[in-house]
Amino acid sequence: MNKSIRTIAASALLVAIAVAPALAQNTKPATTAAPAKTEAKAKSTTTHHVSMSKDQYKAAQEGLAKGGYFKGAPNGVWDKASTSAMKAWQKANKMPVNGKLTAEELTKLSA
Repeated sequence: MNKSIRTIAASALLVAIAVAPALAQNTKPATTAAPAKTEAKAKSTTTHHVSMSKDQYKAAQEGLAKGGYFKGAPNGVWDKASTSAMKAWQKANKMPVNGKLTAEELTKLSA
């Protein structure tokens, strides 16, 4: 029984030593899993969206207009009407609905 108490006391001491610096700074102990998850998420969101030129936006608007999603004259300015039309097109084509234009979607709209 005495050996069990010493084992528990030693375990508690090790935990206290590991957590004490974080408690002294009033912060949580660092974990290794969170940064890896954040990096993976950042990569997945930044690789799909690229800046488009006015001509590319206009081509997308023309494609959306042909499909009946965009009302108005294509002008190359990505506004609320363009975003709304894009969301409707994405939904109809079973794509992630976010209203943003990607290179892949521009290719499909221009075909």
